[in-house]
Amino acid sequence: MSQRSISIDYLKCLLAIGVVVAHSLLIHMDLREWSYLLGMSVLRSLVPAFSVVSGFCFFFTRSRGKSRKWLSGLVLVYAFWTLFYVPIWLKPYSTLHEVLIAVVFGTMHLWYIAGLIVAAVLIMGFLRLGEITRSGLWPMLLAALVLYLLGQAMSFWAFFAQSDMPLEYQRNGLTVIFPFAAIGYALAVWVARNGRDRLPRLGLLWLAVAVLFGARLVEAMIVLRLHGLSLSVLPEMPLLAILAPVLLFLAFLRADLPEVNVNLSNWSSSIYFLHIFVILFLRHFFGIDDVVIYVAAGVSLPVIALMCWDRMKPVLFRRLGRHDRPAAGGGPARQTLRPDQI
Repeated sequence: MSQRSISIDYLKCLLAIGVVVAHSLLIHMDLREWSYLLGMSVLRSLVPAFSVVSGFCFFFTRSRGKSRKWLSGLVLVYAFWTLFYVPIWLKPYSTLHEVLIAVVFGTMHLWYIAGLIVAAVLIMGFLRLGEITRSGLWPMLLAALVLYLLGQAMSFWAFFAQSDMPLEYQRNGLTVIFPFAAIGYALAVWVARNGRDRLPRLGLLWLAVAVLFGARLVEAMIVLRLHGLSLSVLPEMPLLAILAPVLLFLAFLRADLPEVNVNLSNWSSSIYFLHIFVILFLRHFFGIDDVVIYVAAGVSLPVIALMCWDRMKPVLFRRLGRHDRPAAGGGPARQTLRPDQI
């Protein structure tokens, strides 16, 4: 296996839409029981699932010897979107120290990209340690477990001690994104060695996903009953928090989903980066405060913008005197293996 399955791109789009739903609910700030239960049972698994996908794909990037180039590109992407959103996120900060802390941990929804940079560096470092010590993936996996448990411990302490510890200290690249990305990387190693067909049957995986997310819903209902309707909630139970996104990822990886004539990966990226801009634009300039409109616009407008850019790009490049170059060997620049080839 040299590249990811198209099914993973479907999952990325689904997760990106989930992120739009989550942020629409938070910006709307009309907390109801249904939105609380949705958020605490399903939506809080979005970032871990995205991290598993990123770690899985990073294995193949590293296998092609492009990890440093990919990491450099990710840093540039983070810098661009951080500057793009400066008029929005910079206002609350009054000192340079506060600004630097915000940039390090990630501003607004960009905290995932900041954390992914940290996760990639850690994965590369611990893999190198594993090579030197001939211990394989174990240094990376043990570090991931320790950091995840550390993050959980901080979250439980902050909740029960009623501490004002900032959320970004509890959930960041070290304590959330790196642990799940490490799991994704390890899964990619296993699939590359054994093949996708060695995974459990698709029906069994989807049954496990249903049971796990059902258990998360029950967990959310219990917390709601004990602590009431509040954004300050009991931290998630580690076992469910780990298994639910991982099994969701495996279910999509095992699925045979049809190929499409669009780049779903680019769709998911456009939705992720632009949805906050779209929602805040509608809210500020048109006074719109409706979750359904936020979700519909936050998903559709970034995709439309991407499609327009794809149409405009050849024209712009021709005017700049640039020409598209074919990939080495005359093949297309991007190829995606069918699920049955994995």
